Amino acid sequence: MKFLSASIFSRVHCLLRSIFLCALTVSLFVPVAEARQNSQNIYAGYRTLSSSLPAQRLMIHMGVWYPTRRKAGTVKTGDWSFRAARNAPVMEGPWPVIILSHDVTGAAWAHYDIAAALAARGFIVAAPTHDHDNGEDMSLLFSDRELPVRALQLRAALDVVLEHPQIGKQADLSRIAFLGFGMPSSAGLLLAGGEMTPDAWPDFCRKRLEELPEEPLENSGTTVAPAASMPSLSDTVHPDIRPDNAVPPISVPQVVPPRPSAENGEQISTRGTLQNFLVAPAMADEGPSQDIQALLHPTDSPWCAPFLAGRMDELVTSMKHRTLEREEKTVMMHTAVAAREQLFRRLSDSVARSHQRQLRLARERGIPAPPVALPLLPPLSHNTPVADVRFRAMAFVSPGFSMLFNEKSLSSVHIPCLFIGAEAEQWNKPSEQAERFVAMLKNKPEYMLLHHADAPSLQAACPDSDPAGPLAALCNSVDDETREAIHTRLVSVLQEFFNRVLNRSSSS
Repeated sequence: MKFLSASIFSRVHCLLRSIFLCALTVSLFVPVAEARQNSQNIYAGYRTLSSSLPAQRLMIHMGVWYPTRRKAGTVKTGDWSFRAARNAPVMEGPWPVIILSHDVTGAAWAHYDIAAALAARGFIVAAPTHDHDNGEDMSLLFSDRELPVRALQLRAALDVVLEHPQIGKQADLSRIAFLGFGMPSSAGLLLAGGEMTPDAWPDFCRKRLEELPEEPLENSGTTVAPAASMPSLSDTVHPDIRPDNAVPPISVPQVVPPRPSAENGEQISTRGTLQNFLVAPAMADEGPSQDIQALLHPTDSPWCAPFLAGRMDELVTSMKHRTLEREEKTVMMHTAVAAREQLFRRLSDSVARSHQRQLRLARERGIPAPPVALPLLPPLSHNTPVADVRFRAMAFVSPGFSMLFNEKSLSSVHIPCLFIGAEAEQWNKPSEQAERFVAMLKNKPEYMLLHHADAPSLQAACPDSDPAGPLAALCNSVDDETREAIHTRLVSVLQEFFNRVLNRSSSS
């Protein structure tokens, strides 16, 4: 009996000792494993950069998000507050670069959550505030200079990023992309080699009217001519770039909250919005006119309402005048260049003859030969193209101004492009903007429709410091849950697209 008790005690003792050794091993190695796992985590770093374009009298202020090992903290800049590791060291790359262009109502920080999400996935994302083309200053809106000036600012923003001593060293020069939001995002097409043309606008509204069914217009006794059949989506437009099971499903509420309205049914003020920028003077002391009502509540295309159509007519007329002026200057410049080249040849010949004469005199008089006469430098080129071959891929989210382009003006665009339409957008309707761009391009661009989204919902939530001020309409477009779901879906699609077309594995 004593022997049996001793045996049981010995076994229990061995078992307890084994458990203790296992616990000790786990306590020693688990922190090491956790530290190794944490060392592989990538967070979003952030810093601000500034520059200028003196010739255009433009300033460039931008936020840059990039991969880093340092955990995020709270960053406050102006009214904005978000999570990122401010001025953290850049994680060793190289990392692809994305130049992000905000909507006309935005700023450098209007898409901070999307920029940070892409940075945590291994991208350097630079977002400049477009001078004279942002939520506080829309002086370039509906100007023929808006898109070219944007393109110049985007090129300058890329230069600043690549020249930065820390960020530029970790940038992958062979993988540079563009990401644009909203109406003026089509400026990216100028960087890809496209050109604006005034020839596409006259047919835009005529085709829209031909596609409308026959029915009376509101507040009007006229009818629209019937269309033979509604045109189907072009064969080049694909429903989505990836099947639904290839991208993690996102739960999006089916009901989008309505925009706020007063109890008596009247529309509340939209102070500070794009609509207010266009129609505020007419609505100051009296109710909106029929033209303004057609603009705010379009039955077909808002661009064909009298007010916006008039603005587009002025824009196109300005483009034509500027084209004539440019052609006249080109003729004068070619004449000046030819005269300068002729003068250059005469001077070069004179220098060569003078050098030969000095050599002959040196041989005759036995003196050292004169130094070699260097040829004169040719005159500098006057061509400053907007296109930038450094960009290898482009994504356009709810783009606009498709009526300023046609197939011929976009024939030089050959890099991979993704166009994303916002399903609920009233200004840049996918059927007449994103899908139209896809139909005009010959390089088989990709297309997808982002459900439940409109232009305001693509921006980050408004700052808490000004929830009911100038950005109120952008805050109330959708609720926070819908906005987060839209952005999550968008980031997944953008990551897949850029990784694939830039030949970059998703794990890198």
